[in-house]
Amino acid sequence: MVGLQTSNKELRNLRSLIHEKMQHTYLEKYVNIPEIDDNKLFLLKEILDDTNLTRFQKDNYITTTMLVQMALDTHDLVPQTNSSVQTDTERKAKQLSVLAGDYYSGLYYLILSGIEDIELVHMLAAAIKEINECKMQLYYNKETSLHEFLTIINKIDSLLIMYVAEFVQEKEISYITGGWLLTQKLLEVKHNLEMGDSPSLFTFCSGKSDFADQLTNSEVINRLIMDNVAILKDALNNFPDRLTSLKADLMNRLNDQLTSSRIIVEEG
Repeated sequence: MVGLQTSNKELRNLRSLIHEKMQHTYLEKYVNIPEIDDNKLFLLKEILDDTNLTRFQKDNYITTTMLVQMALDTHDLVPQTNSSVQTDTERKAKQLSVLAGDYYSGLYYLILSGIEDIELVHMLAAAIKEINECKMQLYYNKETSLHEFLTIINKIDSLLIMYVAEFVQEKEISYITGGWLLTQKLLEVKHNLEMGDSPSLFTFCSGKSDFADQLTNSEVINRLIMDNVAILKDALNNFPDRLTSLKADLMNRLNDQLTSSRIIVEEG
């Protein structure tokens, strides 16, 4: 219990650091700033805690990576319409959404300059390039199947964390990152459906009405969740002994989520 309390306190401190770096009252007035993704923050912390980096380096790596993630997410929130009937406020919000993404991107270079880590800059730049290539594939490939669609969505969601994991040579956690984040996204879709809201994946469904139809089918979502959880649990069961504590934590979190979502996954 003490370990969990310590971990939660560290996560709160990291959130505070990120909020301090991203505060900009003028942007917040017009732009829907993405929330910090607690799942990604948790994974980043666990990945970097298993390294010999100093506390200062760990905090800066985490803060930098999350700012990059928020920059990418902010660009995704840019309104897609170019209608001539937009109000001045809507037009300004769209322009500022683009600038906000650039603003957060600039912040990560500023932070990195403080620790003079050129290799990390190159790694994050490579991740951003691959993520943007995946987004372009989604926007322009009209023939993608649902499986391929979710695979690309998963890459967009997890590549940044996986690049960091590989950068610090934490391969085991990198291996489950995609499965963990996809499970969280599918559980969010299920929750939104039950609440009568549009699934969060609709952001990437423009021009893909067949995917939209499938993602509003509770049976399809439940099956996707169960299949993904089975793979994820198998990967967690193969964690090395040094990650026993993390494995137990992730298993407990996953089982609690499945219980609250009324999903039963067969063992074995």
